[in-house]
Amino acid sequence: MLIHDRYGVVLTAVVALGAIAAIAGLFRPRILPIVRLYLRVTIALFAIQVAIGIVLVATGHAPQQLIHWFYGAATLLTLPLAMVIGKRLGGRDEQVWLAGGAVLTLLFAFRAIATG
Repeated sequence: MLIHDRYGVVLTAVVALGAIAAIAGLFRPRILPIVRLYLRVTIALFAIQVAIGIVLVATGHAPQQLIHWFYGAATLLTLPLAMVIGKRLGGRDEQVWLAGGAVLTLLFAFRAIATG
């Protein structure tokens, strides 16, 4: 199994924990700053995953299915987009967008693993 594959599985577990924390943040708003920080770190980890994937493609290890590119990009972009939109709305809407973005990122990560 390539490092990209193993790292993807670990990242999926990381984002699953983030999704659970974001959902908990809906009920406990005081943990929201910690959840935001955790999800920002998760975004940085996904960026590293994308860089690894690009290096693998450059060295001749293309993904099995081309749709993997779509799900990889969706996994990388969903959470930052949800955070930006939520930040503009503020309050309870921010919490909902954060939780929704984290859950959707998790779903895209599962799908990216399945198409890898």
